[in-house]
Amino acid sequence: MAKNILFVVDERRIGGVSVLFEDMLTLLDLKKYNIDLLVLHNNGEMFENLPKSINIIYGSPYFEAVDYTIREVINQKSFSLFLKKIRLVLDMKTGHIEKVIRKERKKILTKKYDVEIAFKDGFTALFTIFGDSKKKVHWLQYEYSTSNPNQKYDKLFRRILPQFDEIVAVSDNVKKCFNEVYNLNDKVKVIYNIINQNKIIEKAKENCDIKLDKNDLNIISVGRLHPIKGYERLINVLTRLKNEQLLTNVKVRIYGDGPEFSKLTTMINENNLAENVLLMGKVLNPYKYIKYFDLFVLPSLYESFGLVMVESMTLGVPVLSTSSSATSMIIDNNINGLIVDNSNEGIYLGLKQIIENRSLIEKFKHNLIDYHYDNNEQLKQIEQILD
Repeated sequence: MAKNILFVVDERRIGGVSVLFEDMLTLLDLKKYNIDLLVLHNNGEMFENLPKSINIIYGSPYFEAVDYTIREVINQKSFSLFLKKIRLVLDMKTGHIEKVIRKERKKILTKKYDVEIAFKDGFTALFTIFGDSKKKVHWLQYEYSTSNPNQKYDKLFRRILPQFDEIVAVSDNVKKCFNEVYNLNDKVKVIYNIINQNKIIEKAKENCDIKLDKNDLNIISVGRLHPIKGYERLINVLTRLKNEQLLTNVKVRIYGDGPEFSKLTTMINENNLAENVLLMGKVLNPYKYIKYFDLFVLPSLYESFGLVMVESMTLGVPVLSTSSSATSMIIDNNINGLIVDNSNEGIYLGLKQIIENRSLIEKFKHNLIDYHYDNNEQLKQIEQILD
């Protein structure tokens, strides 16, 4: 008899977690499971490509502010959303959130689950632990030494996290950093992310109207324009390179949207970078663009895994990335890409090295010809959790 499985996420916005979730469910043997996906707040564009057998459920109005920061709520200029956020924060601070979640679950869910998985750090863990599913699993996506999403409600999370039956980290360093904070080593196992390379290759075949000058060094970056993604420091580095006359015939296109769009636009204009740096806005299929570029730059302050690195390398485009828990797992440094120090200076030195020695690009591309990311072991590990 097929098991009932519930995955819980907070929203549908474009991002690595959403893409990884789609890939995982596409590659699992779905005949063995009845899978529901609960999206607490129906906000975003993802999950349109899930297998048809996946049943999507949406949360009640109480959860409409769950994926917004206070700053984002203020920018929305919605008084009702602001009130919902304040109520949510107060419920979290006072511990009343447990009673609220138990009440809201009865409105949303109509069946019992054999396994329930909080697939994102933070609030989804609370939603799952305060439920009645037989087995409860928490998937860790964050590198807790750099960014702890539970920090504001530390006492609450220290109470609930030991109650999970299993905790899964997407990398060894994610596990290490999590245990340095919560010391739950016996519960935490590592399962690297599943990536559907065939999907990436197929989506890259879609036509697009991009026109690049082949005489230029064409650089791309794709990501949410959020402080943690490091785009502000990338602009600062590019400003320094331009002042040193090193951006001649260099074009950088950044695809994505987010709270820093206006700030980055202002920085580009104030530093006379408009001819070299273009903010391209949100895009649903970045693969059709990535394949045309010479280099992908990932300037993040931290990455727990770094899905975009695998996506870019699958399409034969080498990556220059700041050092994180993910990079050494994916990039063979100075063989098929470049790992630089996680700092302004590191990004500057890496880009300068490539700009002044473009033959490195050809070397990296040659070494990506047979690039393959293997999912088999991860699929077995995930099925062991679900079974």
